[in-house]
Amino acid sequence: MADYLYHTYVYKNTNDVLGVVPADEAANTLDFETNYKPTAIKVDDITINTTTFETIKTWAQFKTLIDGTLITWSDVKFAVEGKAYDIYLLTDSPL
Repeated sequence: MADYLYHTYVYKNTNDVLGVVPADEAANTLDFETNYKPTAIKVDDITINTTTFETIKTWAQFKTLIDGTLITWSDVKFAVEGKAYDIYLLTDSPL
């Protein structure tokens, strides 16, 4: 059986990070830390099955996956990876 990993990054520090707009990332970081981080589950790392389909999303796209009914922010996991929050949702069916 396959798993589906939806994945995004929110950069806390944009120094030396190519392709991000610092003002946008500052807003994304504030949004995550204020509204979602307290409910999401902090982990050290993720372990995935052999058959896992990964989809990278922007922060805005990722937030739309959390409907608050079937999937809540307590289903979301995150790790602190240097300059970024590594945020993901692992499901057993595609969203």
